[in-house]
Amino acid sequence: MKSLYVDFDEDKIISNLEDVVPLFPLGNMVFFPNTVIPLHIFEERYKQMIDDSASSHNLICMTLMQDDIKDDDLAISKIGCVGRIISNEEGDEGKKNIILYGITRIHIDEIIYSKPYRQAKINVVESKKTNDNDPLYKRITDLVGEWNLLLEDYNENYKIKVDQSSSLSKLTDSLSSIIVSSPSERQYLLEELDEGKRAVKIIEVLESRIDYLIGKLEIPDKDSTSIN
Repeated sequence: MKSLYVDFDEDKIISNLEDVVPLFPLGNMVFFPNTVIPLHIFEERYKQMIDDSASSHNLICMTLMQDDIKDDDLAISKIGCVGRIISNEEGDEGKKNIILYGITRIHIDEIIYSKPYRQAKINVVESKKTNDNDPLYKRITDLVGEWNLLLEDYNENYKIKVDQSSSLSKLTDSLSSIIVSSPSERQYLLEELDEGKRAVKIIEVLESRIDYLIGKLEIPDKDSTSIN
């Protein structure tokens, strides 16, 4: 697995964040802080967006475009995530291949149409910390351990790696991007600012996935450490 090392001051970027940044809405794509996503850009307007961003602040705002709403302005979810370009390469036939690292949740106050691509006037929205997060953190890491144990003799790529030094907020964001598949549920987790409520949802998803996996592997005892 390729490792990416992010060498910049996130807090400084957030405190000096531009009021207006390029906006890239995508269907079925929800981007979380403290995660990375690869993007392959081929439309000319978005290639210009990448060039403009790379020549200034290297920032792009990602947000979910809801496919079931016809009006573009209404279809663009108002809670998104600003990411920093950490890799920018030219691909085949002029395509641009970039990697974004999520910096912070934002609220889109206004969509601006002064360039070929959209821009957004934004405000940072901060997560609300829970008073007693230790039990939630422990439950999540225990469930991740159980998940990985079930996959001990199976595909290593499906195991979940957890940074034990990360905060509950970072942990829930990371897992939201990995284990939640529904765009609407992912958007719910992005919009939920209470890290405790996000943790409860992640616990529910992990428990459900573990129960499903046990059924698929035909393991009679959920507490067993062996895989038949």
